[in-house]
Amino acid sequence: MSKMSNKLSSRISLPLYFSLAVFVIFLITVMITGLLFYLANVFGLLNEEISQDGTLLPVMTLIACTIIGTSISAVTSRKMVKSIRMFIEATDRLAKGDFSMRLQLKSPPEFKILSENFNRMAEELGGIEILRTDFINNFSHEFKTPIVSIKGFAEVLKHDDLSKEERDEYLDIVIEESARLASLASNVLELSKIAAQTILTNKVRFNVGEQIRQSVLLLAAKLEKKNMLLNVNVQDYNISGNKELLNQVWLNLLDNVIKFTPDNGLIEVDMKQNENTIVILFRDNGSGISPEGLPKIFDKFYQQDTSHSTAGNGLGLAIVNQIIHLHEGTIACSSTPSQGTTFTITIPDGL
Repeated sequence: MSKMSNKLSSRISLPLYFSLAVFVIFLITVMITGLLFYLANVFGLLNEEISQDGTLLPVMTLIACTIIGTSISAVTSRKMVKSIRMFIEATDRLAKGDFSMRLQLKSPPEFKILSENFNRMAEELGGIEILRTDFINNFSHEFKTPIVSIKGFAEVLKHDDLSKEERDEYLDIVIEESARLASLASNVLELSKIAAQTILTNKVRFNVGEQIRQSVLLLAAKLEKKNMLLNVNVQDYNISGNKELLNQVWLNLLDNVIKFTPDNGLIEVDMKQNENTIVILFRDNGSGISPEGLPKIFDKFYQQDTSHSTAGNGLGLAIVNQIIHLHEGTIACSSTPSQGTTFTITIPDGL
């Protein structure tokens, strides 16, 4: 009820503001005109002939009211015109890329709302510009590093005095860096595609527990290679969503915990059902994430391992985050250094 009254008051406040302004201008005009004619009559400026003339006096009154009313309107409208000019100047600066511009209009109420919406828009555009700049810088760095590496080793491979072992080692590095470039390009395209989606398409109802078990089987070779202990506790719960996109989520998260868990480590996958939601946990006993790095874990190109000794380009968790939000779910990460990391996904079951 209060929202409706506020909305109604905001709708009628500007017309009321203008109506009141017109009434005040009219009232002041009439009062000043009447006062001038009264003084003119007192000081004998209006003779009896003019007073009895049925045409001249109304014309004089009309001219006086027009001049006085126009003068008062010009003075009182300066504030309104000033506010509009401030808004035009602010939009002009915003269009030129100055996202620090803010408006502080207080009245009438509609101008205050306009000011608040403008400031919110400028803040959002400023945030988007920062993200765009960071994305370009990070992408350029990630893209340049393997290219420089490939170029360097390709030049070394031109030497005829290399042994077979050295040549094979350098070729393996070139192949690895080429695969890294291909993975980076694929992930950037995938992230751009998902980020551009606003409506979830190709929704089906499927068994998410079975999908997670299949994801575990796909990564079984990596688990065996590091001799890891896996504890999977998932049930056959059905959810509505894009099956292909959610499959990327489970594969990315599993691959991530495997990557950052040492040999002979423990990985746990747990699932439980709450009211209208499914909660899925991926937990490891690896090295964990530093408190400084935890807030950045879902940022594009962020990598906990700054030495880049582990495979990856920092886009996997950003993709996971976008997909979960597209499904109107949430993902959170908690971690304790030297003890492990837990990813908690809460997703509506779609019922």
